[in-house]
Amino acid sequence: MSFVEVQKDDTDGVDGLGGAVSVTLSSDGKYLYTAGYDDSAVALFSAPFNHTPDVANEILDQETTEDSVFNFTLPVDTFSDVDVEDTLTYTATLENDGLLPTWLKFDPATLTFSGTPTNKDVGNLNIKVTAKDIAGEQASDIFTLGVADKKTPTTLFTLITGDIFSIKTKLKTKGNKAKISIKIKTSTSKEVNELCVFNVDDDEGKIDGIAPGAEGYTQAALLRSKVIFFSLANMPKGFKHDDVNNVLEFDSDTKLRFYSVSNSTTQSVLSGKASFSSVVFSSATNTNTGEEGFSLNFQNFAVTVQATNQEISLGTNLQGKKEGELIDLRGVGQSVKADFKVYREAALNNFVGFYQVADENGGIDTNSDGKADILVGQAGYAEAAVRGRVTGIDLTVSNQGSATSTSTFGTDSLFAPFIIINGKADKFLDNNANNDPKIYFSFLGANTDKTDHIRLLGNNTFGFEDLANGGDKDYNDMIVQINLSVNIA
Repeated sequence: MSFVEVQKDDTDGVDGLGGAVSVTLSSDGKYLYTAGYDDSAVALFSAPFNHTPDVANEILDQETTEDSVFNFTLPVDTFSDVDVEDTLTYTATLENDGLLPTWLKFDPATLTFSGTPTNKDVGNLNIKVTAKDIAGEQASDIFTLGVADKKTPTTLFTLITGDIFSIKTKLKTKGNKAKISIKIKTSTSKEVNELCVFNVDDDEGKIDGIAPGAEGYTQAALLRSKVIFFSLANMPKGFKHDDVNNVLEFDSDTKLRFYSVSNSTTQSVLSGKASFSSVVFSSATNTNTGEEGFSLNFQNFAVTVQATNQEISLGTNLQGKKEGELIDLRGVGQSVKADFKVYREAALNNFVGFYQVADENGGIDTNSDGKADILVGQAGYAEAAVRGRVTGIDLTVSNQGSATSTSTFGTDSLFAPFIIINGKADKFLDNNANNDPKIYFSFLGANTDKTDHIRLLGNNTFGFEDLANGGDKDYNDMIVQINLSVNIA
């Protein structure tokens, strides 16, 4: 241990020693050691040494729209402090230390901002978040919250060539996304069609150097695509495509193309279960690509694509990905209110519920340690899912009828749907395996027929097929539409 001299005087030090003359910092940076001495003895004692908190990860800029509920939870790793026994407290102000506007609340316990701005709040706010330790040392980070006028879309379309479009945001805040809304315009199809979008690398539409029409292009497009929705050929009474929200967001200046898969899915084509000939790329029939958007034509249906300021629906982060018919509430610090609308076009009396999964692969945590204990396809998976279903979400409806209900999803979790065919949960759990009704999940490996029985019809909207091996593939036997909102204390 080496010492750095800081003072030398005749004042008595520890235990009558001749005064403290030097200090040193311990190797782990946690303690400050001080030595005192006289002609015959040396004493060593220590006192805690405090470190200032740090900004570990910058807060990303955020955006919202007037009259829309804004909810944003800071990541828990935004700030750090090497003093493991230290406790951080958090405050939020404007950049100039002024108070937040009355519409915006900050909960320091959950690190959550929430509120609903009005037209007078349109513009940018620079918000400072400060983390302070028990010694009063602090660190701060500033992010921008942009509030957009709901009547003026902030996304601009540009037609590059053919059916390749560029979208960009007009907002200046870092990290802002361009948003689009997609709806079915017309449909004469007698089959279910999957609509997908993918990004291309340049104005010619190339993907990793492969040009449109060249060998391998279709496969490359499918591998980087995102499912937007499935269009139904036969809809239950009361359900309309116009009622379904389909809002997507992309990085500014992204170049996009679209395609459809007739009576099949992207995953079926990639796995060899369906032909690449079922993939049809769009053709642009309306080159009016300003803020009004444009139309896309396919073989038996057409869609409109428009700029929008609508908020991305809560829970949709994984939707559009492989086996992504899930409700993703990870990172949401409060419970979430769920308003359900249920429709049916089926002879069978089916039951739809939701259960919590430990990860995107569908594993189930049975002992609350945060890790998957039963994996998709393993024995006991279906029973664990039904036993662990979310209480109060028991969705049924009469044929050609509609029903509404309200329940609650828990915090910071991932939820998956299931459908019990012509039965209910109690029948599945009655300890009589010979009496068990069929049950199907979003995860194909959990289904006895390894077939897709749940498809995405729009943001937080799911269509179910109740017959084995895909049946008639109409995915309208049950339709569940969910509106999610954070329960603000």
